[in-house]
Formats: sequence, structure tokens, C-alpha cells
Amino acid sequence: MTPQDFRELLKSAEAEQIVEDIVLGGAAQHVAAEDLEFIHRAIAEKFSVLVEEVEIYIVGSAKLGFSISEKNKNGKILPRYRLFSPDSDIDIAVICPKIFEMIWYELSSYAHFNTYLPWDSGKVGDYLVCGWLRLDKLPHRIRMRRWDDWRDCFRHVSAAPRFKSRSVTGGLFYSKDFLKQYQLRSVKECQLLEERNI
Repeated sequence: MTPQDFRELLKSAEAEQIVEDIVLGGAAQHVAAEDLEFIHRAIAEKFSVLVEEVEIYIVGSAKLGFSISEKNKNGKILPRYRLFSPDSDIDIAVICPKIFEMIWYELSSYAHFNTYLPWDSGKVGDYLVCGWLRLDKLPHRIRMRRWDDWRDCFRHVSAAPRFKSRSVTGGLFYSKDFLKQYQLRSVKECQLLEERNI
């Protein structure tokens, strides 16, 4: 599917169906099934959970071959529908209530040991209220074991020769419903822009 094909689909299909069938469904354009399995096993092993308890989805340009969202990178706005390139990351959505609860519990414990409540969690709280954790958004001064495990897992995965020096990053979702809601925002935004002919 090309960006133009996707833009045409936006005009005729429901956003929910696009998310289910295109954004989350089917094979990834730039990550092979065996590479996906490698990531899957690495996450399960790092957190001592069963592989069956972890769902992972390739998202973004590594999945579609192009991005459907603008991105602010070092103050520069990267446009919507930019193609997957040698500089592109591989973004992973991980769904695992057990891992989510491990990290959430650790965050909560950390917050309760702070002098002031509510604790200033940086931007991590902005994502938590939407059902997912962006652990790269934690304040840099914070050190937590499970966060270190998450970071180390993705450093290990990124260092694997199979990914050719690409950064592999992961967002942790509590459930697939939260992932769908997040992806639905982007698809609806694309549809709105198409309606306005932008």
C-alpha cells in the first residue's frame, strides 16, 4: 500500500476498520515475522512471563512503509506520509497486563516515597491516563529496576545484527483497546485532513 492508496482508503472506509485491518492487521512492511518473534521472546524472557501473555505489534512506518503522523524530532516537524527510510526507528506496541502492572506498581511505589503528592512524573502521566506507558518520558533522574529492565531489553534487541543498527523502541499498553484508541486518533486526524483537502 502506498501513501496515496491509504489516503484514498480514508475517504471510503470507517476509521475503526482501517485501524483493525491496515494499521494493526497484516504483516509489517519492514520487519520480518522471524524478527518479530525475536522481539517477542526477548520481552517475555526479560520479564519472566509466558510468550503467550505478550502481544506485540509493529506500528508506524516500519509497519505500513510510511508514517501517518507528523513527528517533532529535535524541533523539526517531520511530515505525515513520510516513507520508511534508513533513519527510521522500528516502533513496537507491546500489550501485556502483567508487565504493565509490574512497572505501574513500581511507579506508584516511587511516587508514594516522594514528599509531595501528586508526584511530578514528567510526561509519563500524560500517557498513563490513556492506558499506556512511554517509559522514555520518565524524568531522567529516576532509576527503577523494571524501567531499567525495559530499557535494557530494547537496547539488546536494537543491538541485534538483524536490525542493521536501527533503534527498536517500545510503548507498553495495558490492553489492545487502549492501543486501538491511540491509533484511531491518528487515522481520524488523517481523515479530517483529507476532508479538508489538506
